[in-house]
Amino acid sequence: MKVSYNWLSRYLTKMPSPQDAAEKLTLTGLEVEEVEQTGAQFDGIVVGKVLDVQPHPDADRLVVCKVDIGQEEPSQIVCGAPNVAAGQKVPVATVGSVLPAPLPDGSPFKIRKAKIRGQKSAGMICAEDELGLSDDHSGIMVLDDRYAPGTPFAHVTGSAPDFVFEIGLTPNRPDATCHLGVARDLAAVTGAALKKPLDELPEVTRQLDEETIRITDTDKCHRYAGIIMRGISIGESPQWLKKHLASIGLRPLNNVVDITNFVLHELGQPLHAFDLEKLAGAKIDVRSFPRATKFTTLDDVERTVPAGSLFICDGEKPVALAGVMGGINSEISEETTDLLIESAWFEPVGIRKTSRALGLQTDSSYRFERGVDPSITRDAALRCAELILELCGGTIEGISDVHPVKTEPLTVSLRYDRLGNLLGTSIAPKTVTGILNRLEFATREESSDPLVWKCTVPTFRPDVTTEIDLIEEVARIYDYNNIPDPERITIANPEPVPFGEQFREKVRQAAVSAGLKEIYTNSLLPERFMDALGGPDVVVPTLNPITKDQALLRTQLMYGFLRSAAYNFNRGTAGVRFFEIGNIFRRDSEGGTWIEGVHEATHLHMGVAGNIHTEHWKVPARPFDLFDLKALVESVLTRLGILDQTRWKKSGAHLDLIAEHAGDSGDTGDSGDAGNSGDSGGNSNETVIGTLFQVDETWKKYTEVESSAFSAELNIGVLEQIARQAAGSVYRPVSRFPSFEFDLALVADKQIAAGEMMSAMEQTAGTQLVNVEVFDVFEGGSLEKHQKSIAFRLTFQDNSKTLTIKDVDPVIQKILKKLGSMFSVELRS
Repeated sequence: MKVSYNWLSRYLTKMPSPQDAAEKLTLTGLEVEEVEQTGAQFDGIVVGKVLDVQPHPDADRLVVCKVDIGQEEPSQIVCGAPNVAAGQKVPVATVGSVLPAPLPDGSPFKIRKAKIRGQKSAGMICAEDELGLSDDHSGIMVLDDRYAPGTPFAHVTGSAPDFVFEIGLTPNRPDATCHLGVARDLAAVTGAALKKPLDELPEVTRQLDEETIRITDTDKCHRYAGIIMRGISIGESPQWLKKHLASIGLRPLNNVVDITNFVLHELGQPLHAFDLEKLAGAKIDVRSFPRATKFTTLDDVERTVPAGSLFICDGEKPVALAGVMGGINSEISEETTDLLIESAWFEPVGIRKTSRALGLQTDSSYRFERGVDPSITRDAALRCAELILELCGGTIEGISDVHPVKTEPLTVSLRYDRLGNLLGTSIAPKTVTGILNRLEFATREESSDPLVWKCTVPTFRPDVTTEIDLIEEVARIYDYNNIPDPERITIANPEPVPFGEQFREKVRQAAVSAGLKEIYTNSLLPERFMDALGGPDVVVPTLNPITKDQALLRTQLMYGFLRSAAYNFNRGTAGVRFFEIGNIFRRDSEGGTWIEGVHEATHLHMGVAGNIHTEHWKVPARPFDLFDLKALVESVLTRLGILDQTRWKKSGAHLDLIAEHAGDSGDTGDSGDAGNSGDSGGNSNETVIGTLFQVDETWKKYTEVESSAFSAELNIGVLEQIARQAAGSVYRPVSRFPSFEFDLALVADKQIAAGEMMSAMEQTAGTQLVNVEVFDVFEGGSLEKHQKSIAFRLTFQDNSKTLTIKDVDPVIQKILKKLGSMFSVELRS
């Protein structure tokens, strides 16, 4: 936001230098990011009167002039302009002055005494481009005859140097979106008196008819003040007004429009002036429409305004888009003589939604979105009327101030002891109340022992709601640099990091160690995915979505992975392997995690897409497959020390990761396409941790991913519960006795997963079975079409003796019996 130093000086009895002002504002929290000097000083440039013009004796295109510049003797100046003539008043750059326009190489253009073709020249008669006023170099600049020789040229142009502050304003400071608000902070920190333009306003006693202004949507418009003025004259604004507006980058238009812009940037209250003759019935109705409405704004663009947006209407039609921009059908023109001044308070969220939906942010919407001061609505309109009376003439017919929803000032208690303890220093009570009073916080003593003040928060400070906010106000004006460093500090022992936080960090490190890259994605998903995510019974929508692409809380993390993959593929990446730890949300009719009706759980998502490695002269490119991701998941579980307490279970086209006897994690939940993480599996002793699957074509089309992609989403709450119950890492020495390997070929139905058979073997064999792996799979031949042969290699080992076939055979028979009863498998002959 741009703020003019000269403009600020209107409101302070004493101004610090521009550099000091910028520093003090930054220390108070209004960070001045840049200071730009504007306006030419024209030092040494004066008005001169050409007394005589003679041809140059040695140059056809030059003349020798005698010029009166207000000194005892006229100056001789050689000039080459074709339009110079005796009797003219002209700008003269005297010897030693520097022209505002530099030389072509960028160096300063300094005027020196010189001889030009043999004739002395002490100064320079200037053209407009040499003074930085325009690009015109057709001849010298000829001035109005009323200026006396020697008059500083700055008085002619009304130009004076100014300094424009670029302030990086935070959203919580709507009071500082205007010059008066910035001046208030500057006055508070310097001790200068604040001169408020609202102290003397015209008295208007005549009230307009009650039907003149009506607020239909009182929830969206809490206050609306209107003033009708008649007999005004539209014309050019005076120089002082145009200078102030131009200093902050605004283009002057006409006196009425310029005044509304001036008051906006003076007080922070947006205003609008309607041509009264163009308002049907000379009435105003503040209302919204239940359907999208076409409306042409002042920039002559027809826009389709979404349903629910607030309009200012006359007796027949919309005439302005409330809080954003006026309509072309009621704008001020050169023929306007009667007008209605609007000053209002509009609900910030509604203005923000309309502005974002239309992609139209204006100076008005910028302020309404942050919240304007509801207490100055009427006074701002009167300030505007006051300036119009002064600059445009006319009379005030009457005023109407409709105020259906009142805003009462908030009161907050401030404990003196609490302030000292937090700031680490003692500030005199008188200093504390002085700072608050200069910021326009009313204070009264609520208690003397201990000392407590009851503070009334001005309505222009909606960001101040608690005691800590008041303490911050005192500290920033007192200046943090004035708070002494403590002689000693007390370091408290840090609280132990909760197991849950430690575990999440361990999960993160395990995923990184497995070769995955972490991503952070938006928890808001597009509205069009409602059905794909489970429908209204599962998905939680946001109440006030910024856009339709951020309207639903995610029920799974896969969408963010796919969008990130597509982003990388579009930039030449051949393959990705990502992980994300984030929260998912779903409706919960039985309660909720933190908010009633909303279940929230933390999930780990791992995904791979594209090629696992690119083409090489030794090997061709190979895309990721389901087993690559399965290996990554198992790698993470191994690093977490819980792989042996989980197993895979085939569920249609998915692989479910199952935990045996996981108990109640207290942090489980549905993850949409990631499966019912945390739900019971086939029996009460099973808990589904998560699901691994190949992403289907529908989701790939949604996210514009063309290559194959695989997704695994695990409930961290269940993983954490398993880790809590685990015994932890225990050292076990390497056995001194050799291992015994036994190969077992089994015939089973194709639908039976090898992992389920391996889990059954491990549960049946006891501690002597130290490893099981598949080394061959065969189909066809003498086998039935629905059968397959799987060859397992079982490794046995004992810590007390060397195992033989006699020791292993009983275990093998026990395994075969178990597998036969569970899966109807047969030993392959």
